Amino acid sequence: MTPSRRALAAALAPVYVSVFLFIAGSSALSILVPVYLARRAHLTSAEVGIAIGAYGVASLAARLPAGLMYSAARGTAFLLAGGILSAAAFAAVPFAHDVYTLTILMALNGLGWSIASTAQLALLVARPPAGVTTAAAMGWFSGATGLGNAAAGLIGGGLADAAGLRTTFFLLAATPLVAALAMARGIGSSTVLPITAAPAPSTRRIALVRLPLAVWSGVLVMFFINAMNAITNTFHPVFALGAGLSLTQIGALSSVRSWASSSSRFGSGPLFSRFDPARLTLPLVVAGTLATCAIPSVIGSFLLQIPLFALAGLSRGLLRVTGSADAFEAAPAGDDRLHGVISALLYGGLDVGKIVGPLAGGGVAAAFGIATMLRVLPFAFLLVYLAVELPARRVSRRVAVTT
Repeated sequence: MTPSRRALAAALAPVYVSVFLFIAGSSALSILVPVYLARRAHLTSAEVGIAIGAYGVASLAARLPAGLMYSAARGTAFLLAGGILSAAAFAAVPFAHDVYTLTILMALNGLGWSIASTAQLALLVARPPAGVTTAAAMGWFSGATGLGNAAAGLIGGGLADAAGLRTTFFLLAATPLVAALAMARGIGSSTVLPITAAPAPSTRRIALVRLPLAVWSGVLVMFFINAMNAITNTFHPVFALGAGLSLTQIGALSSVRSWASSSSRFGSGPLFSRFDPARLTLPLVVAGTLATCAIPSVIGSFLLQIPLFALAGLSRGLLRVTGSADAFEAAPAGDDRLHGVISALLYGGLDVGKIVGPLAGGGVAAAFGIATMLRVLPFAFLLVYLAVELPARRVSRRVAVTT
């Protein structure tokens, strides 16, 4: 029996409110933490990079163990434990003033986020809201994630300007707890989908070094977009605040980038039905590089930064699609396991970019200043990408000629 629209909305609402709150709270806090570390804790740029980088390291380290230990029976407990850990870590930030304690707190938050988000997605697939297919559930998941990212800047910046950093940390620390409870309520009455037998593990090793260069090019695209996003998120709030922008304006710029990134993915289907994604990847990488490099030149103007953040978001959103498409299309046919390997590599590229971006940005900013870092480091990331992309294109042309 197909549920009514009202019943379906009632089933969907708690789950996607949970997704929205997890993303919005975490992203809003990521904007405010660098400001607190620099202005209140008086950390250097290098120390800020180390503290922020600890979040990504802990999140990456916990991801696989959390997934291996997860089960449907443990899902709610994992979700609540991760939410509590993240909430406690951020609520403790206003009481910490040295780089060691703050680095530990950032790592604890990364651990909590990794556990909670892994359980959240697994629970959504295992216990979709009544009457919703898995495909539809994942579509709504992506939409709620985009809305959370888009709203995060305005929520974080607006609260900080209105109530102050300390109070805002306490208010936003509640979001993972509320999100976990909403998710638990949303899946409480759902039915666990039947579990099919997993295929027998293969003992044959897959030679990663034999993967086509285009696959590694796609991995570097993932690294590029997250490294660029990380250095902007980490250092732009401090830089812009010193140039006279308010936290509300800084948050609004972050929301502009997130909105452009999210909305561009919804429009990628019609775009890539007319244009080859592979031909757009390099121009999008260059566009993202130039948009970031131009920020220091207009750092004192809120209005002039809006198109730069919109262009950076557009580049990021479409590159998530083109980078993945390039990698999967280059994979040899006939071995489905390669798809899993490539998927893991692409996500690994995102995680590594989240770690390397703040660390490299902090080191360069400490030596030459944030303005120079924002002008130079994006070009360095572009050169790393080109070092793989150009040889991959030559190989692709030779293969096309011989076939």
